[in-house]
Amino acid sequence: MEGLWNRLQADHPELPPVRISISPTPVSASHPPERWQRTEGEPHVVTGLIVSADTMRDGEEAVVTDVLHQAAHLLNWIRDVTDTTVRGAYHNGSFLEAAEEVGLHWPVGRPRVRGRGYATPELTEGARSRHEQTLKELTDAIPRVLPHLVVPTSSRTRAPDRLTLACGCDEPRKIKISPTVAAQGDITCGVCGETFR
Repeated sequence: MEGLWNRLQADHPELPPVRISISPTPVSASHPPERWQRTEGEPHVVTGLIVSADTMRDGEEAVVTDVLHQAAHLLNWIRDVTDTTVRGAYHNGSFLEAAEEVGLHWPVGRPRVRGRGYATPELTEGARSRHEQTLKELTDAIPRVLPHLVVPTSSRTRAPDRLTLACGCDEPRKIKISPTVAAQGDITCGVCGETFR
């Protein structure tokens, strides 16, 4: 993916260096401007470009398409162009223009996706040819990487079951409480005056 980004930078000098992250969990489909952050120091590296294991499972073309999609958003971020609405969920025409610059296109006759706009442009034949080396490398790399992308298990222990206690009212009121708190002393109902048991 770094080789892919280097080629994108050669074609589009506006694109900054990025830190590409791989996530074992799904990535949000929204692209608010806050997603991108510049690191401190020189040279500035932009973070926020994340490829999920789900995308990798879809294959090498899905990965290249996803990186180009994110490159289009990053171009607009650099240019201070708003390319989404509804907190980053709806992709507008400005997004599609940048997407076309990096090698994606919206198939002729395909309607915009309701509630998503131009969220899913496809790889052009020209981009497929331009990034042929990356596609070959990903074909080899993805099966090697995917088995190592596991969601970490939580080290937290499961909270103890809560007790359900009821008072003595005609229609008893109930409370849920942890056993350790219940052991600290009686809890009295303010209506019937009896202890919750």
